[in-house]
Amino acid sequence: MARVAPGNAAGPDPTTETSRLSAPAARIRALSSDRLGPDRAIDIVGHSPALLVVLTRLEKVARYRDPVLITGESGVGKEQFARALHLLSPVGGPYVPVNCPQYQDGNITVSELFGHARGSFTGAVTDHRGAFEEADGGAIFLDEVGDLHPGAQSMLLRMLSNGEFRPLGASQTRRANTRVISATNRPLNQLVMSGDFRYDLFFRLRHFHLAIPPLRERLDDWRLIVDHWLDRLHRQYGARKQMSADALAVLATYDWPGNVRQLIAVVTSGYAMADTDVIGPEDLESLISHQDTPFESSPGLYERVAVEGADFWETVYQPFLNRQLNRAQVRSVIAAGLAASSGSYRRLLEVLHLRGDEYQRLMDFLRHHDLKP
Repeated sequence: MARVAPGNAAGPDPTTETSRLSAPAARIRALSSDRLGPDRAIDIVGHSPALLVVLTRLEKVARYRDPVLITGESGVGKEQFARALHLLSPVGGPYVPVNCPQYQDGNITVSELFGHARGSFTGAVTDHRGAFEEADGGAIFLDEVGDLHPGAQSMLLRMLSNGEFRPLGASQTRRANTRVISATNRPLNQLVMSGDFRYDLFFRLRHFHLAIPPLRERLDDWRLIVDHWLDRLHRQYGARKQMSADALAVLATYDWPGNVRQLIAVVTSGYAMADTDVIGPEDLESLISHQDTPFESSPGLYERVAVEGADFWETVYQPFLNRQLNRAQVRSVIAAGLAASSGSYRRLLEVLHLRGDEYQRLMDFLRHHDLKP
């Protein structure tokens, strides 16, 4: 997708830090800097109409305590918007983030969210307060809620309905006044249709909806983000570097499938690779050409696991849960393995050097995260 050539774009002067923030974003930055400190301030950079629509809606939604669902592609900065939403809330209180894909065992998921009593399951040697109890009076952020274990979905629905929950193995019900902010890059309506996500929970979570636009729909915000991030790197490492016109031309013609996260990774790598104070296209092109993300290519992943014998759970499973790999990459690994196993998932275990007793774990992982090719 072609973009406006660098230097010809109309809009704010990208050389001054304050000009890169719209009025709503400037208010968010000032408030977050005051409460969290300048180093942790929330910077939502850009002036595109698509971004301004979301920021304006965010300021309105922040006044209420009803659940908010934030949707958008991987890398658009959904957690930044969630933190901003909480900071603008008049209620305040703690903000507790939970990464839903990290917990795949039903008991562990329920324990993380709602707590457990001692002895409620193997390994529960003490009582444990869950995230909802910790966030009482504030907000809980359910990141990638589309991956929430089915066993926790019904308990979350009850919590949203009447504010009540019961820790795993406990005899008494508890209450928490907690705002639920959730986010996902998955199409929840399709998960509802397939039966992997409760339809009633979907509507409870989506009382308010913020759809974060991808970077490719934000016009020339990418240029402001580049300059903003170079300023941060200068403050952190001391060297002031800038993009050459040719380097900006390379960035201008890219679609950024990894969105803001990918752009930041490319700028940071270019800053580190440049031997002078000018970052040239040679410092950038290998980072973005012929790749969908700044992460390792799928063929490389498959070779590491199937040929070199790298552990699947450490090389593919855990990086995916940590959002260092995307679904397309994992599906490509599985597709290559199935091609080698003649389409048999049982024989796929041998290809990926997995034990026979890991079959169910693998299938649960693939099904729950929609990773079958």
